[in-house]
Amino acid sequence: MMDGKRTVEKRKNKRYKAVHGSYAAINHTSRKMGPIIDISMGGLAFKYTDAGSVDPGKEPLEEKTISLSNLGYYVGNIPFKTISEKQISTIPSFTFGSMKIKIKQIQFKGLDFKQMIDLDHFVRNNVSEKVEKLSHDDKS
Repeated sequence: MMDGKRTVEKRKNKRYKAVHGSYAAINHTSRKMGPIIDISMGGLAFKYTDAGSVDPGKEPLEEKTISLSNLGYYVGNIPFKTISEKQISTIPSFTFGSMKIKIKQIQFKGLDFKQMIDLDHFVRNNVSEKVEKLSHDDKS
């Protein structure tokens, strides 16, 4: 009997752990910026601190593009769609009362040839190791 928690791997591209110092930022004016957790040619996951809106009446910017950087490497204006965004913890803040730590997972969409080449170069030079899928068959 199945426990109902079986997941089907939907990714077409292998995910890799990003090296320390690899960052992602939404748009050029967004405050959603943080370290990349893992990345592939199909998308990425990154962690950021959400302190809430400074101006609650102001409309949030539409999230259309993301930029990636690490020392010596930069890829900008990559179109994407959000796959998931979830809060993983809350930390106290003197300025904002509390801030939420979130993980955002995105899928790259509609990349042109230059963006694909630049992204491939970024991935090849800014990952440490492949993220392995855990298996119940492992005999470690």
